[in-house]
Amino acid sequence: MSPKRKFQRTFSRNNASLYEHAFDLYLDKGKPDEALRILLKLANDGYKRAFGEIGVIMYREKHDVKNAEKWLAKAEKVGALPGVATYEYGMLHYLEKDDWKTGLSYLFKAAKQGYELAYGDIGVILYLYKEDIYGAERWFEKAEKNEVLFAPAAFHYGELLMLEKNEWEKSKKYFMQSAEEGYDPAYAEYASILYLDKIDVDKAEAYFEKAEEVNCLPAPHAYNYGELLINERNDVERGNRYLDLAEADRYYEE
Repeated sequence: MSPKRKFQRTFSRNNASLYEHAFDLYLDKGKPDEALRILLKLANDGYKRAFGEIGVIMYREKHDVKNAEKWLAKAEKVGALPGVATYEYGMLHYLEKDDWKTGLSYLFKAAKQGYELAYGDIGVILYLYKEDIYGAERWFEKAEKNEVLFAPAAFHYGELLMLEKNEWEKSKKYFMQSAEEGYDPAYAEYASILYLDKIDVDKAEAYFEKAEEVNCLPAPHAYNYGELLINERNDVERGNRYLDLAEADRYYEE
């Protein structure tokens, strides 16, 4: 073997080892800055596998959309866009560029590569933008089966079940999950469930307050909050204020 060939193989092994070390620093040790420093050095040395990971860290950890997109595009160009990077590229298009069509195409590619986190987001886009109820439900179910149905997707799965399939009872567990995982739009839904089902008035009030704090208290839930304050707290003045808010939004008790 020529000295040059031997050097190239050793150099390649060293780069692969550094790449794995950076991967470990990021995922297992929670040190994205150290990982990024190593990956950028590898990329500058022409190690293509680093391109996608740089894009992932820049998007996830730095929220540097411009540079993340640059590195993810470079990774795709050289055929080095693994599932996680494909997923993040899709989410970047969807969330940052308001391009759900391109975003969905990358999420489908990520799912095809076996990246399960894409399942729930595919469901969300199919439900919200394509109004594909059957397709969305199928992807939500896949996400749940693989234990990757997280708060935003759980919330929209709950909406689909409640609004499209009239499965109110089934929808409740998804609103509860989403709210307890900290997804703002789910707070009011969960608060109403807690109150109307007479599960926990104190907890319901706390979630109504959280919903109001993040400006996510739609009219039906404002009405329920008003009823809670009047009937459970004897706070008629505050309760009527929320009933008036609901009425102003043209919501009336049936």
